[in-house]
Amino acid sequence: MSQKPRLLIVSGSFPEIRCGVSGHVKIIAEGAVQTGAYEASVLTSDDPAVDPRIAQGYTVYPRIHRWSPTKAYSICREILSLGPDVVHIQNPTVKYAGKRSITMSAVGPLLKMLAPKVRLVVMQHDIAIGDPLWRWRYYPLFTAANAVVVSNLRDEQAVLAQGISRVKIYRAPVSSHISLHRPSTQQKIRSRESLGISADAVCAVHFGFIHPERNVDVILRAMAYLRKHVPDIYGVILGGTFAGAENYGEQCRALAKRLGLKDRVIWTGFASREQIADGLAAADVFVNLPQRGADLRNTSILSGILAHLPVVTTRNRRYYTDAELESLGCYCVRPRDYRAVADAIRTCLTSPPSPEELARRAAILEPEKIWAKHIEVNHRAYRGETP
Repeated sequence: MSQKPRLLIVSGSFPEIRCGVSGHVKIIAEGAVQTGAYEASVLTSDDPAVDPRIAQGYTVYPRIHRWSPTKAYSICREILSLGPDVVHIQNPTVKYAGKRSITMSAVGPLLKMLAPKVRLVVMQHDIAIGDPLWRWRYYPLFTAANAVVVSNLRDEQAVLAQGISRVKIYRAPVSSHISLHRPSTQQKIRSRESLGISADAVCAVHFGFIHPERNVDVILRAMAYLRKHVPDIYGVILGGTFAGAENYGEQCRALAKRLGLKDRVIWTGFASREQIADGLAAADVFVNLPQRGADLRNTSILSGILAHLPVVTTRNRRYYTDAELESLGCYCVRPRDYRAVADAIRTCLTSPPSPEELARRAAILEPEKIWAKHIEVNHRAYRGETP
């Protein structure tokens, strides 16, 4: 019988559920197994997209039918049935977003009440981008947790602002979990051929969901404005429409036609890993415009940097700023200012960073190194060591 402590990762998402957290959970579970320190398992959604067969050295239990605060007791019962010593909660995921994002604020305190000896570690995403009052929905979860892990400076600032002790907060950096092509002229030509873009055209790429909070319409307006100076420009929108944002997706496509960009914008829909790699390899500049500002948990932006591309993104001071992201040379503009976006793109084209500088930035976020650090920080949180 194994004497290793039992680590249970609780997440609404696991591959192949379409959620940025899915790949993250797989990496965490694999990292726990590779250390040999834990007997690891994952409790996730009862969803046909979940593929337990991909798990190597750990077990996946797709048992949760519905994630909701009203289901907190049944979720805790499933957790405790697996006999964990450490429970790692990923919060939030696509399965408990919006109104259901308070699910874990019901589950966490109840779990500690039912099993006070279980060590509760929360990996918190995206708190910094929430409305200042709406951020407080996670306060019960943070106070119940033994440790709160964040991935970036903005989220750390937001958790500290709730009065959570710094000794409970751990910062575990993240990187992309998508395999990209090695940058080269030949690869760029091949990738452009796959997209129907000529070798001498200019190509701007957005990677991420089509959603009002991502300002894809602003990218289109910036492209139309740029055509006065850069007539041979193409845009590639890598990613499908977010569930519930279908009207916005249709509005963006209609806008592209009205702006004369019908044959200048390539819409991939939900992109395969190969399409993502090709789209990024084909680009001259990467553009991603989150309404609430960018930080180093935006894996789409991290992918742009790792692809050795100059990055145009956003700053929104209402939701904190990430000085570490900006230190990587990203061009940060106001989210809805299409002229500023166009000017930043033009600057990237006329005065691009050197290949050596782009390679230096990418090396800082090298996935193998960053994910190893992430796993190390998680394990310090599991063991209760100093952040």
